[in-house]
Amino acid sequence: MKRKINQTGIELIKKFEGLRLLCYDDGVGIATIGYGHTKTVKLSDIGKKSITKTRAEALLKKDVGNSERAVQRYINVKLNDEQFAALVSFTFNLGVSSLKGSTLRRKLNAGDYDSVPSELARWVKAGGRTLAGLVKRRSAESDLFMCSVEALTEADQTSPRRLDRPEDNHEYIASGYLSDSGTELERGSVDDNGGAKYIHLNQNVPDGYVVALQRDLVALGYTETVADGAFGINTRTTLMAFQAAAKVAVSGIVDAHTKDAIIFWLKEGYSRTHLPENDAHKLESQPGVKQMIFPPVPHFSQGDPRWGNKILGRSASISKQGCAIASIAMILRFYGRNVNPGLLDDYLDINGGYNGNSVIWGIAGQCEEPSGNKLSYHRKTGNNQKLIKIIKARIQQNLPTMARVDYGTDSNLTYNHFVVCVGLSDDGSIIMNDPATRYGDGYKDPGDDNIIQKTTRKNSYKIVGVDYYESVS
Repeated sequence: MKRKINQTGIELIKKFEGLRLLCYDDGVGIATIGYGHTKTVKLSDIGKKSITKTRAEALLKKDVGNSERAVQRYINVKLNDEQFAALVSFTFNLGVSSLKGSTLRRKLNAGDYDSVPSELARWVKAGGRTLAGLVKRRSAESDLFMCSVEALTEADQTSPRRLDRPEDNHEYIASGYLSDSGTELERGSVDDNGGAKYIHLNQNVPDGYVVALQRDLVALGYTETVADGAFGINTRTTLMAFQAAAKVAVSGIVDAHTKDAIIFWLKEGYSRTHLPENDAHKLESQPGVKQMIFPPVPHFSQGDPRWGNKILGRSASISKQGCAIASIAMILRFYGRNVNPGLLDDYLDINGGYNGNSVIWGIAGQCEEPSGNKLSYHRKTGNNQKLIKIIKARIQQNLPTMARVDYGTDSNLTYNHFVVCVGLSDDGSIIMNDPATRYGDGYKDPGDDNIIQKTTRKNSYKIVGVDYYESVS
């Protein structure tokens, strides 16, 4: 049953979002009305279209739907109405991916309600600066969440709810770890017991995570190997055999779809010798999404007022022609660099990183380069289908790629714009982070607006080249 935010939560969101009854430009070229609503207004409505307070609240209640679903999906302990509302407000403000990958989620799902205020208080920065408005909002959300924790605790809620326990409740079957953790394994990995012969992961894996996965694969009948805690070639191959049977992406990556399938198979008693009869068991972490790069590639809008007015090279501003620098900043942040478009522009100015207004890619890749984290730059050209194959292969390897796209408005230009490819939809289309729009984050909205082959922005996008950075071992 779909759960809805209560009126107390709505009032909290209204307080911090602010109300504008006349359609306006939000400062980065996005038509906005009501409590930050954008989906049903267009640029021609600015200064003309108006709504009532009642309509504004109705739009807000519809807009928070994605956040409501996310809290229901990713929080596996009981929540009273105030706690649910506080987490919906948090998710609405920061996005589903922030909740999904947060320590807040992990601790709360372990039954640690008291940690929520301190975890919320960590989410108060933007562009590296602490913002007073975010401090106040997190404080209000904390107060709402904690207002009746004692009453909930007394209601016999002593441990997190596990959706995935089979009836026999074997302790060694640890898919609950998959359900309660935001961690996703990619590229092959090892936990703390792994050796140098294994492929290593680019993030920390919680203790016991790989052992839990291996024991689940044993329980499902896909291997008889004793769990050793090392995600090597054998475990990766075994996982891919399960993915093929479960009809999820056969990538060797433990993504959200794979975790859902493991949990569902164990719950329903399926195994290698007792397969589901049809595809009805398939679960989606996001409707229409097949695979997303993890950890998420951050989204930077080139028109963000924090850097949009900065001058690129000789004359153009980031807001007008900064799609390349914003896209490069997204990639560098994915690789662990403390970069945003403004900081990258400062670095390029100092280090001769512009040729006219064009970024010198090799120099850009050195920005905030920590020891041992060098990046090499690559560019590929060819026809649209060839480039799509390159992008899809890289996404399956969990590697983001910048696409040069042509939207056909200037016959003298080979390409008009840069975007970052971050995922695949169920039909094989490419999900992007588009720097040209404030809401171009493919993780928050993987719908048609952020799909290269389906976007209606400038009529359509056609891929004419790809650029990418790779770690140098």
